[in-house]
Amino acid sequence: MEDQQKQQKVGPIAICTHVFNHVDFDVYFNHMYCIANWAKKYDLVFAGKSGVQAATARNLIVERCFEHKCTHAFFIDGDSLIPADALDFLLETGDQAVVSGLVCKRGETYQQVCWQVKEVKGKNQYYALTLPLDGKTYEVSVGPFGCTLINLEKLRKLKKPYFRDTCEPDNDGKLQNIRSDVNLALAFRDIGEKSWVDTRVLVGHLGVPSIVYPQSSELFEKSRFMEREYVKLREGQAGVYYVPGDRRG
Repeated sequence: MEDQQKQQKVGPIAICTHVFNHVDFDVYFNHMYCIANWAKKYDLVFAGKSGVQAATARNLIVERCFEHKCTHAFFIDGDSLIPADALDFLLETGDQAVVSGLVCKRGETYQQVCWQVKEVKGKNQYYALTLPLDGKTYEVSVGPFGCTLINLEKLRKLKKPYFRDTCEPDNDGKLQNIRSDVNLALAFRDIGEKSWVDTRVLVGHLGVPSIVYPQSSELFEKSRFMEREYVKLREGQAGVYYVPGDRRG
């Protein structure tokens, strides 16, 4: 990435989040820990919304960012655990339009949330990417949105509403929902801007809690130890991440 170290103007940074109902305590503690560290270095503005759909919430949040003359909006999902270095790392990408930490789905195939999009016979085809955990920054067509820094000067170039959900037919003619964050990345691509994923920023995606019965409690206790071991970086991998209970951030 040629201009990764390019100096950029950083004014007020909006810390943005939206939830439909409530936030898990581990997520709340993690976000407060990070914000306390960022507040020592940056001029922060807080913008949040609850109880409405994601696209609506994001558009309302962005308007608040503009009101406070922010240069960047840092969107953090209400189910994401992020390292305290995340904002510092994402700001290193110069004046790129969008850069995100690396997030995986919390179900299905648990794949990374990033795609290469190519037009085939007049329709967008989405090809899932698996980025190496090598501490580098990669260009993608569509990245995750759980830990995403947006350059607001670039965002102003787009037509309103900036976030919109749409539907389009798949290969079988069935309508599929295209989320607002996906459409945002595609809109940036259409005006020549790029989306990036910084693999140094490893985001934890809070999964669906399991039900613990007396007959399974012993297995769950063992699984907690195994989870601690599995989350450790292996040889050749790089990045920073946050584990609940790790007060170092």
